[in-house]
Amino acid sequence: MKNILLIALTILLLTMPQSVTGCSMYKITKNGKTIVGNNEDYLSPNNQFWYEKGKGGTFGVMYMGLLNKFAQGAINEAGLVFDGFANPHLPVENTVGKSNIFIGDAIRKVMQSMRTVEEVKNYFETINLSSLSSSQLVFVDQSGTYLIVEGDELLLGNESEKSFSNFYYSQVESLEEVELDYFRKGMSFINSNNSHASFDFCGQVMQSFSADGAFGTQYSTIYDLNDLKVRVYLFHDYSQFVEIDLKDELSKEDHAVMIADLFPENSIGHQHYTKYNDKDNPTRFLEELMGSNEQMSEADFISVGFNSITNVIGYEWLEEKNNPKAAIKIFLYSIKVMPTDADLYDSLGEAYMFDEQWENAKTSYERSLTLDPSNENARKKLVEIDKKR
Repeated sequence: MKNILLIALTILLLTMPQSVTGCSMYKITKNGKTIVGNNEDYLSPNNQFWYEKGKGGTFGVMYMGLLNKFAQGAINEAGLVFDGFANPHLPVENTVGKSNIFIGDAIRKVMQSMRTVEEVKNYFETINLSSLSSSQLVFVDQSGTYLIVEGDELLLGNESEKSFSNFYYSQVESLEEVELDYFRKGMSFINSNNSHASFDFCGQVMQSFSADGAFGTQYSTIYDLNDLKVRVYLFHDYSQFVEIDLKDELSKEDHAVMIADLFPENSIGHQHYTKYNDKDNPTRFLEELMGSNEQMSEADFISVGFNSITNVIGYEWLEEKNNPKAAIKIFLYSIKVMPTDADLYDSLGEAYMFDEQWENAKTSYERSLTLDPSNENARKKLVEIDKKR
């Protein structure tokens, strides 16, 4: 079974082979007010907000993430916010004597019980953070103080303005060293304009950091950490937004909402969301993504990471949307353009197994094993299939 989260952090843009997925965050504190903006850049538009009321002395929290509900970001009713970033690999060495806690559980504890980044820092100092060897977390509280959580470094700061993206501050001496086009574009805007601690200015900043294309900015969230309001933009379209009153939402019972459903059906973002989730024609998104590139060779598709794109989409249909028939269509379509890809046949075999099509699953795994004799997963699955038949 593919690890979708890890794949998602490393896959390449179909049309821009030299680019990787990116996210951006900006915070500004002026005149006693702290505003934080965040862009989530990814392939899937299936993002949601879910709200959990405070219980027994815990804080209520608004989380955001994909269908699997692994939080990509959150804000609590004490005005503490966080976001996560995929980063280049950086070995984590300071693990001796630290508690082994799943990072998702650690984040949940922080958001439910803490209001300052100093508290967060003290907590994370006790935890084995080896799971952050290719990522980092950033927390900001109402005072405007921030905490960068790397695997071996916990960096506190309180500058009035600070920007974050897919790089480690511990590994650069100057932002001039950061070679991320979207980050450079955003910093150019910030350095060329008078800053304000407001929704409107922060929205302009996040627009300057945003990206379009296959792995563009799926949504932007702007947080007022003092008034506990959230402004949301969808699919790098900054012509319209919705605003959320966090106190009001957390006064209700626990609930969730797809971000796209907060916007009109005729909006650019909702139309994109509908296309991506077309259960009658699940390959529609891939077909349009390929466009005029259908004449590319299989080697070209390998070079741009088409296998990874397919697995992200196919496994989302399979595991998160529980629709193996749609996943089968995705993998069959992709095998047409990459007919010698052993991993795609392996994925197809798993989709057939989910759908209890044992003979087709057997044929797919056998083909995968022929293309890649070292595929131990295929051998194991063939044994399982023989027991099912």
